[in-house]
Parts: sequence; structure tokens; C-alpha cells
Amino acid sequence: MYSDKQNILLLAALMRQAAITEVVVCPGSRNAPIVHNFKEAGFTCYEITDERSAGFFALGLIEAKARAVAVCCTSGSAVLNLAPAVSEAYYHPLPLLIITADRPPCWIGQQDGQTMPQPQAFGTLVRKSVSIPEFKEGQQEEQWYCNRLINEAFIALKQYGGPVHINVPLSEPLFSFSIPSLPEAERLIEYSRPEKGLTAAASRQMADECAHVSRLLIIIGQMSAAEAENIIPDIKELVRKGAVVIAEKLANLKLDEIIPYNFDSIIKAYRHKEELIPEMAVTLGGHIVSKRIKQLLREVHPRIHWHVSPYGEPADLFCCSTRLIESSAEKVVGFLSDHIATAQNKPYQALWMRLSDFVREKTEAISDYGFSDISAIRTIIEDLDRSWDIQVANSSSVRHLQMWQNNRHTVMCNRGINGIEGTLSTAVGYMAGGKPTLLIIGDLSFFYDRNGLWNNFVKRDYATHDASIPDAPLRILLLNNGGGRIFHSLPGLSSSPYLSQYIAAEHDTSARSIAQEGGFGYLSAADSKEMERCRHEFFASGDKVVILEVFTDASENDAAISRFYKELDKIN
Repeated sequence: MYSDKQNILLLAALMRQAAITEVVVCPGSRNAPIVHNFKEAGFTCYEITDERSAGFFALGLIEAKARAVAVCCTSGSAVLNLAPAVSEAYYHPLPLLIITADRPPCWIGQQDGQTMPQPQAFGTLVRKSVSIPEFKEGQQEEQWYCNRLINEAFIALKQYGGPVHINVPLSEPLFSFSIPSLPEAERLIEYSRPEKGLTAAASRQMADECAHVSRLLIIIGQMSAAEAENIIPDIKELVRKGAVVIAEKLANLKLDEIIPYNFDSIIKAYRHKEELIPEMAVTLGGHIVSKRIKQLLREVHPRIHWHVSPYGEPADLFCCSTRLIESSAEKVVGFLSDHIATAQNKPYQALWMRLSDFVREKTEAISDYGFSDISAIRTIIEDLDRSWDIQVANSSSVRHLQMWQNNRHTVMCNRGINGIEGTLSTAVGYMAGGKPTLLIIGDLSFFYDRNGLWNNFVKRDYATHDASIPDAPLRILLLNNGGGRIFHSLPGLSSSPYLSQYIAAEHDTSARSIAQEGGFGYLSAADSKEMERCRHEFFASGDKVVILEVFTDASENDAAISRFYKELDKIN
């Protein structure tokens, strides 16, 4: 029988799957349940009393076996006695897996025995340090988190060839041995690095995975225009072969005519969501804006999920990664286009494109549902010259932009952390780099960063003072709906009496005085007719900076969007 500690069961199961089955063990009570499970599972254990000696003994095993070996000790100063061997493993380097039992975090620093801050005990001398949480059976998010941390440690062993540290907090009682077997099907994330060469077995395994699926979904997050340009030929080939490619506007793929660019609206409206679930998902690029695609794939996991990262970052956004590929997107897309089967994927692709055509038809009629932030964006971008690039703010602005077809413009957004600060300043910096810039921004983001307009670079005649600064225009589409309207759409938040004033920060501020103070062009619109009047003057003006402030009534704005989504309900 095994210890009933869920984090120990998970660790032992994943070690067995990863073929790390040799462990140097040191005596102690806190690590006794860990050692018990290793022996019960048939691991080869070498008992060494002195932790300092045990660490170096493990290094000798690694050199003899040419594979990773673990060393396991109890809590407290026993951990520190491993440090000399850990430092040798780091600089050698040797793949040493350090497993330290620990007291619960709440008892650290409370004068309890054998307690100290262990998670970062080895500082920079390990490639990765994780502390895996305790959890109970049925706590799915906690189990995923524990699984993810263990996988990150194993990946670091393979990536860097040095020591990694897994700290295991354990609460009393420690010695309940009541579990009949280890979990058999815990998720082990494979690691591949094509640029460094794949083994023949790994290459065959990857080829088999993508050759035998009938629903392949490629999800592309934020990318620079240059990165996107490199993968476009192979993306076109993948689409020709039947793969479904969904790309955020921030991916800058500019292939909206052949991919379901309006995938977020499709997921919201289509009732039969199980038909949208892929058998295999591949994620490329950076951050993904769409919450709906995240929720969809977190609820029903694809059987296979490849995450591609040029830096080998083990992001597990959908909680179901099966393979981390440290590679350029270009190389992996090329591999996929060589190996997927065309006929198998075509029905899945046909479903997505049928739904996309329906959503596009309803979206094109957006003005019929009333004046709104969404219709204002459409009015401005539909005739935007190709020479202009788009900077867009977070929250509602970037989500609204997702709805529109765009094959012409590079789109950028501060999605690293997704904050509202700095969007205006970023757009001004981009314009100062010589790029004609359209900024689409909401009122809270704009007023929060109004100091972004407090510099010389927005002055009409600045370029004449410094010839090295290119002269480029900045146009600001300011969507002023009197506060953070996105907060009103969050489930349950409407029940708070403090929503409007304290959370959504409702206000009656206008940018007119800011424009006057800075000497900028200023236009305003509160309905569709005024938008039509302003749209041409907005770009024709000779001013370096022009603000078009669009006032939408909050309730009318919400009603227009609601009417739009009711039309989408007819998708079925």
C-alpha cells in the first residue's frame, strides 16, 4: 500500500513515467512517506545516512548510468547539507533531481522543529526550483498545478542538464498507507528541441501524432509582423490540407479570408461546442486574448496539445499540454504541413468556415443594431490606408477589434501583462519611430495615461527641430462610454452595489480640454451620422495628433451588442 499524500503519489507516478527510478535516500521522518512510495513502486533506492555524502554518491550514479538520478532527504538543515553536491552538479553539469520533504508553509518561522524556508534553499545553483502543493482527491485545479510544476522541473532537467529541486510540503499525519496503487495515466509533458536535432524515435512519434488526427486546430497568439511573415506560406499549405487555423488580430497573420478570424464570436454563439473541440491543438506565438477559446479547451481537453516556444517556456494555458517544443514557429509549422493528412481534417475545417461565414454576415450589419463602440471601430478601420499601423488598448478595445476582418494592418498591443497603463505612451513612441499610427483606446486607459501626450514628440513642428526624428501622424480613436464597461459583463459582478462607482470607475470626463491644452486636433461623435462626418476629417487633418472622441451611452451600447449576439444565436 502507498502513502495517501496526493502530491507524493503524483510525483512518484510521473517519475516512473519519466524513467527516473533510481533514488539515493537519506533517513528522516518527514521524507519517510516519500521513500516508502519509492520502495513500494519498485524504484531502486540507495540508502546513505550523510546528506552531504548522499549528494555526491548520486553524482557518481549519474555518471555511471548516463541518466538523471534523484536524491531525497528530510526537512531542515538536512537540505543544506546537499548544497556542495548541488553546486558541483550545476557547474559540471549533471542532471540531479533533488527531492526535499518539508513542513507546511504555515509553520515556517514559528520555532517549530526542522523548519526553514526550503523552496529557494539552493538559490541560483539549480536550474529550476518548485514547491509542489498538497491537495486532496477531486481538487482538479490544485492537481493540475502540482502536475504542471513537476513537469516544469523535469523539462528543466532535459533542457539544461543541471540540477533541479522539487520541495514537497507534507502535513501530519504522515504515515497513512492506504492507497493500493500509483496513478497510471498522469500527464507527462514530452520535450522536443528540433533545432538541436530530434532522435529518430521522437521524430516518428511527432509525425504519427499529427498524421492520424482528424481535427487539427492551430491557435496563433501575439506575434510580430516579421514572425508572422515567416510562417504564412506554410500556414496557407496547412489550410489547403484541411487544418483549422485561428489567429488573434495580434498574430498579424493577415489571412482573414481563409481562416475563421471571428472564432471568438463563433465559440460564444454555437451551441454544439463539442463539435469545435480539436483532437489535436498546436499553440504558437505569445499571449491569447480570447477567454472563450481558453475556457473551451480547459473544459474539454484535446487528446494532444503541442505548445511551441522559441525559448522553451513551459506555458500550459489550456491545462492539457502533452509536448513542449522548443523551436521557432516556422520550423514546427513546416513539420506539420509535411505530415498532416488532408482528407481527415476537411470536415472539421468545413464546419468552422461555415460558422465563420454566418458570423461575418451578421457582423457586417453591426450598424443596424445601434450605435456602439464596435460600430465606431468598424467605421474607422474599414478605409484605413495600408500605410497605417494599429496600436490597440487592452480590455474591451482589443476584443472589439478581433471581430473585424483585417488583411492590411499590423496590430500591436501591450499584452505581456494586459494592464491599462502605458498604452497611449507606447503609441506615441511608435509614432516617434516614424510609423503612421492609429490608436484605438478606451476612456480609462486614455485618461490613466494622459501624460503620454506630455512630451515634445507630439508637437506638430517637433521634426523641424530635430531632423533625426521622423515626422509621422498619430490618430487616437477614444471610445468614451463613461467608465470600464467590461466590468459590467463579468458574471455575478452586477450584484455588487459598488460596481459603478468603485469598480467600473464611472465618470463624465472628456478629452476636449486635453486636446486644447496640447494643441491637438479634436473631433467628437455621439451617433452614426456624426461618425460619418468625422471619419474623413480625422485622417485628412494636417495636425500631427488628432483625437476623435466617440461618446456612446452605456445602456445603448450594451443594448446594441446584446442585439448583435441575439442575431448570432441563429447560427444553429
